[in-house]
Amino acid sequence: MASGSAGKPTGEAASPAPGSAVGGASSQPRKRLVSICDHCKGKMQLVADLLLLSSEARPVLFEGPASAGAGAESFEQCRDTIIARTKGLSILTHDVQSQLNMGRFGEAGDSLVELGDLVVSLTECSAHAAYLAAVATPGAQPAQPGLVDRYRVTRCRHEVEQGCAVLRATPLADMTPQLLLEVSQGLSRNLKFLTDACALASDKSRDRFSREQFKLGVKCMSTSASALLACVREVKAAPSELARSRCALFSGPLVQAVSALVGFATEPQFLGRAAAVSAEGKAVQTAILGGAMSVVSACVLLTQCLRDLAQHPDGGAKMSDHRERLRNSACAVSEGCTLLSQALRERSSPRTLPPVNSNSVN
Repeated sequence: MASGSAGKPTGEAASPAPGSAVGGASSQPRKRLVSICDHCKGKMQLVADLLLLSSEARPVLFEGPASAGAGAESFEQCRDTIIARTKGLSILTHDVQSQLNMGRFGEAGDSLVELGDLVVSLTECSAHAAYLAAVATPGAQPAQPGLVDRYRVTRCRHEVEQGCAVLRATPLADMTPQLLLEVSQGLSRNLKFLTDACALASDKSRDRFSREQFKLGVKCMSTSASALLACVREVKAAPSELARSRCALFSGPLVQAVSALVGFATEPQFLGRAAAVSAEGKAVQTAILGGAMSVVSACVLLTQCLRDLAQHPDGGAKMSDHRERLRNSACAVSEGCTLLSQALRERSSPRTLPPVNSNSVN
């Protein structure tokens, strides 16, 4: 049964933020915070693009290895979960400001990782709540599941890309055993999910070409992954610039193989059918998605402000401007949480989602 996540964020798309294990004695906390800002911003934008800027009404599914807690199977459960998470988001927003003001860049980075995960979880649950509210309106027809869940496989692709980017960008001195372990585990987890999802799609497909192409795509991905993970093991066992360069070299084919497989898996014929809703249902959906977008946009802005502060020298002429922007973005997060809670309680909102043809969250 389709359900929203009432626990922690989903787990199949969890790879280490760049620098998550790079914050050793050899790396600077500011540099680590910048890397975390880039990772969190990209993740929040991707999830918003997939779930909030889509004109389709589909459930957000959390099943199997992706489930990180009890699912909210009703609109009321989703609503209560989201409102509780907005309170947690307010606390984290305050924490990260305080830590930054005290110069605790390492702690600020840890809080930002938690904040990014919470925003993703809140977005997922909001999108599912918007679907439930829309299909509850008169005349609505629920979505029909397809062979592939576009959101989940696209998230996996993104996490594989991020893991490979870490291997390409991390200097040899910062390739600690912990970092390599986190990257390897993240890649393996996401590749396993893609393998299982595509194997299931192959088994259920009625088209001979599609059945074989899913299998061939998985085989190509698995071969590329084996080659890359062998390089990761080598750089862990015998660190050298040559071994590190091999990780960068073999990450390319894996990214390409995953991109090709996900591109094929998300062709329209494999995605099922979105819900058919009336103008009333669409208005309800848009109100809730608009509230969630207010939160995400404010958190993206907050993350960018943190990045600017981390890069700017202490006492610089622009420091006061950056801190003012940080305070304003924190206020925007609070306002966005209020708008989302209002939309969920009233199933309407004075603000609506940006035009559907928007390309991304800026």
